[in-house]
Amino acid sequence: MQFYHITFNNLRRRKAKMFFVLLGLMIGIATIVSVYGVIEAMKIEMTRQVAEFGVNVVITPEAGGLTFSYGGITLPEIMYDVAQLSTTDIDVIQGLPSRNMIKVMAPKLLGLGTLEHGQKMIMVGTDLQEEFLLKPWLRIRDKDQRSKVEEKMQETKGVGDSKKMDFETIDLTRQDLEGLNPSDDQIVLGSSAAASLGAMEGDLITLSGQVLEVFGILVESGSVEDQQVFMNLPTAQKLLNRPDEITVIEMSVDYLAGSEEALLLEIDEALPHTQVTSLRQETLRRDEMLTRLVRFGMTVSLLVLLVGMLVVGLTMSASVRERTREIGVFRALGFRKSHIAKMILLEGVFISLAGGFLGYLVGMLIAGYGGPFFAGMNIAVVWRGDLLLISIIVALVIGILSSLYPAYQAAKLDPVEALRFI
Repeated sequence: MQFYHITFNNLRRRKAKMFFVLLGLMIGIATIVSVYGVIEAMKIEMTRQVAEFGVNVVITPEAGGLTFSYGGITLPEIMYDVAQLSTTDIDVIQGLPSRNMIKVMAPKLLGLGTLEHGQKMIMVGTDLQEEFLLKPWLRIRDKDQRSKVEEKMQETKGVGDSKKMDFETIDLTRQDLEGLNPSDDQIVLGSSAAASLGAMEGDLITLSGQVLEVFGILVESGSVEDQQVFMNLPTAQKLLNRPDEITVIEMSVDYLAGSEEALLLEIDEALPHTQVTSLRQETLRRDEMLTRLVRFGMTVSLLVLLVGMLVVGLTMSASVRERTREIGVFRALGFRKSHIAKMILLEGVFISLAGGFLGYLVGMLIAGYGGPFFAGMNIAVVWRGDLLLISIIVALVIGILSSLYPAYQAAKLDPVEALRFI
């Protein structure tokens, strides 16, 4: 215990110098922890967003665009060679060799509908059951149709706040949505669309010259669907006078059932007039970008740690020189070289333990409060015990390595020479 008492007493007597050493270690550890915490939180958030979105693959018509300026004024982009999707493309996709990978497919026709007083509404023609399976945040407010959906929602956390629900825990099946079967003269209104029209379930609305009944109203989700009008695909094709036409095809794909690359290649070859976008590939590209960011951040962190290591070493060496007389007294009292070295190393260990712990706390606080700003997205940084352990271990390694040379300096001091300073 004597060594520990001597070490603690020395740390208390030299608070300013020890604080400087502690600060150097703490900054280095905090830099690593904050960078790592933000990057990991960004990865988790992007994975969650993809899982919540439900859509993995989006198929759109291929089109060429031309942007030019005239008289120094940039004119709007002019589209040319715009291809069209049709209902026959659905049959082509369903006949692909890798079709078993497709869990849900929702073809859509989008367009603007006109109400009798001239207001424009976004119309979405689709299969509502497929749409609800594809986007689990959609819910019907209609009491007669919501029993199964609401029952599933009650099993999730955050019920009552549709904007903050844990969508990953919602697992609706086709059986749950059997009641969601509007006829061709019925529509489903988004919450904002219904509010602007003052419409309720069962009301009649004239849209693009056709009288339609409100089958149900969506619960507010904070998404673009709140402002849209949903109907069966044939109804939208009739109202927009675009028979057999489709605007976009959205799919949910089971990546465990086959090769994603094979499916995308098959779609590309079977439908050369389309553009296929895989959100999973987009996520992988973002992961690659994050990996590069991690490398850069870790490189900067290592440089900061090296500077901290240098600060610790120089400060400890200066402390040894200042304590020449004290070390001489210890040697005269019978302390061996190993005892002197042990005291110096213990000082480094104690400072490292404190630096690792405080660096972890500061780093996590920076990541938690500054992470959303630096990442540009709403992320939740998780406090992890393994990261705390790693922080302390790294700090210990740096502290011990930085204290080795000062400990060697102190141990090799000649007690006779040291006593001359008394």
